[in-house]
Amino acid sequence: MVAIVDAWLTPFGKRKESLFDLAKESSLPLIRKFRDAIDFVIISNSYSGEFNGISGVNNLISTYLSLEDIPSIRVDNTSGSGGSAVLVAKSFLDSGMARAVLVIGVEKMSTMKTRDVTSVISSLLPPRERSVGISVPSLASLMTREYLDRYRARREAIAEVAVKNHRNGARNPFAHIRKEVTLSDVLSSPVVADPLTQYEFCPISDGSASLLLVRDEEALSFTGKPVYIKGMAMGSDSSHITDREDLLEMRSVKRAGELAMKFSGVERVDFAELHDMATILEIVEAEALGLLRKGEGWKYYLEGRTEVNGDMPINTSGGLNSKGHPIGASGVAQLVEAFHQIRGEAGERQVKDARTGLSLSMAGFGNSATVTVVGDEP
Repeated sequence: MVAIVDAWLTPFGKRKESLFDLAKESSLPLIRKFRDAIDFVIISNSYSGEFNGISGVNNLISTYLSLEDIPSIRVDNTSGSGGSAVLVAKSFLDSGMARAVLVIGVEKMSTMKTRDVTSVISSLLPPRERSVGISVPSLASLMTREYLDRYRARREAIAEVAVKNHRNGARNPFAHIRKEVTLSDVLSSPVVADPLTQYEFCPISDGSASLLLVRDEEALSFTGKPVYIKGMAMGSDSSHITDREDLLEMRSVKRAGELAMKFSGVERVDFAELHDMATILEIVEAEALGLLRKGEGWKYYLEGRTEVNGDMPINTSGGLNSKGHPIGASGVAQLVEAFHQIRGEAGERQVKDARTGLSLSMAGFGNSATVTVVGDEP
């Protein structure tokens, strides 16, 4: 088993700092404390080539941090890079190849205009689907319409995801968007992909997040309050969205969730951090993971049950929707939030008596998914 013994992140947003300075900002507090123990560095980064014109980013960042004598690799799995990087780190530790692994997730995206960023990200779709104009936002639009029609869900329920996540983000000092919005604000904001509006998509963000992972038997020599990875698994699905039997069946998420929960021995988690690139995804993912009842997840948002003080808190950090989505950093930042929640350090966002949590780091539109279950005990 593996434990997270320290975690840090930068404020997300449109940052003037370089990719290297962002990585330094999130990792330096960990390096200063544990430099002599770190024996591997993993960089979670998806688009340093496209956004920043940089290749070999893992070696460049390691050198910038004066860690050039420590082996490093870069993990790129599009928007699921963070979870994938932690999975690789866990594998190194489980196999005995490393004793302490520093995972740094980082992305600087604000160098491009929104249209160009959307084009770069949508390049993960197969050519035949891109050629007819499909993009990731348009897939979210199609999913929303199918969900509303199939389950006779209320449109306001989808928008309430954004209301809730902006309320949480307003209480997160690291969030990109730190202001609350009303249901009217969400529904009246400009339409991005009908029927979804601007407030229902994540902003384009820069930022970085870092974790230090060690084997569980050594965790208490690093901190008195480790957070243990109790179960972790990855699932996959076709990149051809049009080949999937059902747009609302996120098979990669379901498979990863079932395995991670089985490995963890946990029956029900106390909170979850999900991949809400668009509001509809939070609901569909929560249903696929069994956190909310299938076809009825939308009702939980109208009843306030996914709030910080609800019976299934989701995205206490503000999620990608409010906290922001610097792609390489997002999956790592989800576990930073879980680390603070379980240690009782989440401030105004603290879930009462949180002992177990779940994070979902998803690549593409469910092309692959990594689910991590964490807890306060091995």
